[in-house]
Amino acid sequence: MTFIKNTVQEISHLHEQNKLLREEVEILRAQNLTASEYASENQRLRNLLGYKQAAIQFDLVAASVIGRESASWSSVILINRGTLDGVANNMAVVTEMGLVGHVMEAGVNSSKVQLLIDPRSSVGTLIQRPESRVAGIVEGDIKNPSHPRMVNIPKDSDVKVDDMVVTSGFGGVYPKGIVVGKVIEVRNEEGGLLEYGVLDTSVDFQKLEDVAVIVASREAPPEPIQPPPQTPGTETDPYETAEKLQQAQQQIQEAQQQVQEAQQQQLQQAGYVAEDAQQPPQEDYAAEEATR
Repeated sequence: MTFIKNTVQEISHLHEQNKLLREEVEILRAQNLTASEYASENQRLRNLLGYKQAAIQFDLVAASVIGRESASWSSVILINRGTLDGVANNMAVVTEMGLVGHVMEAGVNSSKVQLLIDPRSSVGTLIQRPESRVAGIVEGDIKNPSHPRMVNIPKDSDVKVDDMVVTSGFGGVYPKGIVVGKVIEVRNEEGGLLEYGVLDTSVDFQKLEDVAVIVASREAPPEPIQPPPQTPGTETDPYETAEKLQQAQQQIQEAQQQVQEAQQQQLQQAGYVAEDAQQPPQEDYAAEEATR
């Protein structure tokens, strides 16, 4: 009887302990999911912050995607920033990967954003390759929502597969130089006079969670001029060279001044110029001497 009693108590204790362990496992799983979500959000925000620090020509307002329109699931999203945060209609929306779209309706605390892949949207673009720089318009394709088209391209234009497409800045809505996507196919229009490029967008619109609104744009400062590579064995210090060049220019100016003074003294000795007369400007003096 004592053995049976102890066994029952042990079984009851193990059952209670097992129940507590199950509850602890559920709590740890929930905490693990929360930690993974926070880590993912932290990584996205870090990437967005890195883009904000790199794109010094833009003033950005970070926002989160809080909804999508059910009537057009892949073309319009809702973000949690509005006019109180400085957001207004027709402001461009981006991520660190490239262009998302523009604000089509700004509310007080939230705004609607029309995506790049919306068939109603249109973006002025350029082929980024320096040898090409072909201009066109990127618009959504209702038949292929995930791949917009770059249209209005002349048939003899230099557009190739793998060309990167960026915004042209025409129209005033989208600043120049934002990455749109890559050309994955070039096709002829039905009329035969034009062609269009099928694009693979740089932004994955199915995984869009955090974006940034460009509330102000400025011209990006030029890259600093770097000295050309020097031949091994003939390296020189560019700062020392610049200092020597400045000293040489100063010596040339002093020598020219001495030559002018000597010519002036010779003219005075010959009686052409009075000793108390002021020296005329260099241009007038040269003209006067040429006349003599």
